Amino acid sequence: MLSARLGYAARVGAALLALCWIGCGAPDGPHESPGSPPSSRYSLEPARVPDELRHLVPLAAEWGIGDDIERMERVETATAAEREALAAAVSPYQSRITAWLDSFGTDEMSDEAAAFMYLQLALEEMP
Repeated sequence: MLSARLGYAARVGAALLALCWIGCGAPDGPHESPGSPPSSRYSLEPARVPDELRHLVPLAAEWGIGDDIERMERVETATAAEREALAAAVSPYQSRITAWLDSFGTDEMSDEAAAFMYLQLALEEMP
């Protein structure tokens, strides 16, 4: 009798966990919390990025993941060639990206700016 109750409780718990997991990963709402940048499942608006950085928008969309765990998974699963290509593409623009991010001061960053900030973090976290 006790094992039947425990088995039922385990199944209910697993079902609730699965529902929560599915709901948390829905790509049609904001990623994480307000002000958190979109992950690679979301698109960024290039017009909201300085002209000289717009060519990096696809990289920011792919690598600028606000969730620390998701970003680390992306970094850890990247090939050496992917990491090298990312560094080669972004490194010459690091100071310009930082200047743009600094221009927000204490104001809330746009999703695009936040994605670029997390793109920089992804580079820092690479082995």
